[in-house]
Amino acid sequence: MTVTLELFQNVEDTTVRKRVNLDNKEVQEYLDGKLQYILNHRSVQHPLLNYYCKNAFTKEQEKKFYLECYYYFQYEPFYITGMAMNTRDYKILREIILNVADEVGGDVPHSELFRQQINDLGISNEEIESYQCLPTTTAINQGAMKLYNEPPIEKNLGALFADESMSAVLASQFNQGLENQGYDRKVRKHWLMHLAVEVGHSNNAFNAIAPYVVDPKGRELFEEGINTYLELLEAYWDGVDAIVRGEAAGN
Repeated sequence: MTVTLELFQNVEDTTVRKRVNLDNKEVQEYLDGKLQYILNHRSVQHPLLNYYCKNAFTKEQEKKFYLECYYYFQYEPFYITGMAMNTRDYKILREIILNVADEVGGDVPHSELFRQQINDLGISNEEIESYQCLPTTTAINQGAMKLYNEPPIEKNLGALFADESMSAVLASQFNQGLENQGYDRKVRKHWLMHLAVEVGHSNNAFNAIAPYVVDPKGRELFEEGINTYLELLEAYWDGVDAIVRGEAAGN
């Protein structure tokens, strides 16, 4: 699946969160521009991810790649929930709750589905628990927690917009990589599900932030959240690339 701006604008799936209709077209164009910026950013179109879409990993490369991802994704819903303490805006609270409910509201939390996918790749729970992740992976966790939990809310929502918009691309990249490796839909189900889910989550953030980027100050804080998150993400993928592809990293 190609992830384009139109995918977020024109949601046909009734189970996926749609954007609110904005009367202020300038704000909509501004947010669309920021979304396009995120989709094109090196941290999102990272050389390692582009490589993975077209080239097979060895089992050892695959193991390192997914163990680092596990420790990156593990506590994201907790960080996002913390944003609620920085606002008394019920519209923002609703979007946060809808986002997190997707992740933890089913019979099996998405974190557990991801662990099952890793197990299907031949990586045991013992290997997951004993693995020591990279400092850059710890850094993106600590950075995301800070970005989501320390006010102002505009900065929180900038990080969320970057995170969730990126995740729509990442779901497509992971699904393509796994399919290229020969894994069937059962193994890929976590990412097949997230192809649409993450579009909805980006739209959650769009809906929440729209009233707060009418003025220059709101935009400044919003963009600070976006850029800080993307800097952490780029450093994260550079770190993973170094241990997965070694000397070829960055190409």
